[in-house]
Amino acid sequence: MTAFRTFTDSFVRANAQVLGISVDSFAAAGEFQQKLGLEFPLLSDWPKNQVGRDYGALNEAMGFHNRTTVVIDRDGIVRDVYVEARDFVSHPAHALEALVDMGEKPD
Repeated sequence: MTAFRTFTDSFVRANAQVLGISVDSFAAAGEFQQKLGLEFPLLSDWPKNQVGRDYGALNEAMGFHNRTTVVIDRDGIVRDVYVEARDFVSHPAHALEALVDMGEKPD
């Protein structure tokens, strides 16, 4: 999540809203957001994990969301889905590439 914080200005220039979603409770998500100093909302998918199910990010066996980045346009259409568990820094770069492909200008 902190990798997205590094690119805050680029997402603002691209007219994009970054949201984080976790399986943690509302209170835990809020505490984590503050602890990491995130400038974007960190939402809770607890207790039903429906968002994780809807976007195919929920790992039922482990009880958490797989690290997934979803780019959704203004019309609510999913334009890109990126799943990469280990390389956290690649997520914002990939999302910015998707935004460029959609005609946004992050730089």
